[in-house]
Amino acid sequence: MVPCSSAMAEETPTKPAKKEKPAAIEDKPFAEFINDAFLPALQQALSAKGGDVTLRFEDNTVIGEWGRGMYQFRLYFLEGDIQGPKAFVCSSGGIAPSTIEPFLGDERKVTLDLLVFGVMQRLNGQKWLGGN
Repeated sequence: MVPCSSAMAEETPTKPAKKEKPAAIEDKPFAEFINDAFLPALQQALSAKGGDVTLRFEDNTVIGEWGRGMYQFRLYFLEGDIQGPKAFVCSSGGIAPSTIEPFLGDERKVTLDLLVFGVMQRLNGQKWLGGN
């Protein structure tokens, strides 16, 4: 039998340090997320459909207008949080909106892509996007 020396002892492999995942874009502060991520992504999606839309963010509300104000929608973030309750209104012909609808109320986790998809789907339902 060969004696075991400390040099021959089995070394325990060291685990490489875990790389921390970058924070999700949705975890940014609310106003920063809306201005830096949501508005540009929504602008790009609407422009791809041929919409000459103007977007702005005021008082926890995203406002979109096009056709010289003939078409307008508003997406309300009622608690100033993308995961909180949201409402959607739209109007055409310069008339004030008459119906406030819940927006993405059934979703557990709201993401940037889901918000953009939800607005696009809602506007497409109004037949406001090109090609309808």
